[in-house]
Amino acid sequence: MISVKILKIENVEPVGVDNLDEFIQGLNNVLGHPIETINKVDPNFDGYYLLPIGFTIPEDGNGSVKENINEKVFLLSVINSNIPRILEECRPAGLTNWALFFRAGTAVIGKTEVIDKVSPREEDENIWYEDLGYDQYIPILQDGTYETVAKSILSYLQAYDNYINKCV
Repeated sequence: MISVKILKIENVEPVGVDNLDEFIQGLNNVLGHPIETINKVDPNFDGYYLLPIGFTIPEDGNGSVKENINEKVFLLSVINSNIPRILEECRPAGLTNWALFFRAGTAVIGKTEVIDKVSPREEDENIWYEDLGYDQYIPILQDGTYETVAKSILSYLQAYDNYINKCV
């Protein structure tokens, strides 16, 4: 299983990350141990960061939010109107949108190349953020629990990690 940590950026309190505590408890249950929470990216960490973002925009005045979002960061609970901007400017590993996260939804917005490897696509099916190289899919059907949300995110990140490591 891949390594993950919760990233909470110093002096930035994410607003609108409903049910974060429930998600962390579900993630702990899936991992079998408490997840580590940090507030600074470690360049030597060989895993992925889960960053609760909510209504926070990538630029917070001093750049600390935007500079912490990259291909090793998966964003939790991004407000829908910020998704295109974040995908374009920050190029994260993937994200969940706010409307689904607070309902324990399991949909993931991730790199199209990764999704193509793990999920069959119908011929006429639209790609959500095609011009940005991202799409949405549901790795695991929703059951209303944050354990399943955690499993969905982890399964995507595992596929993403496999894809990234084959491309290097």
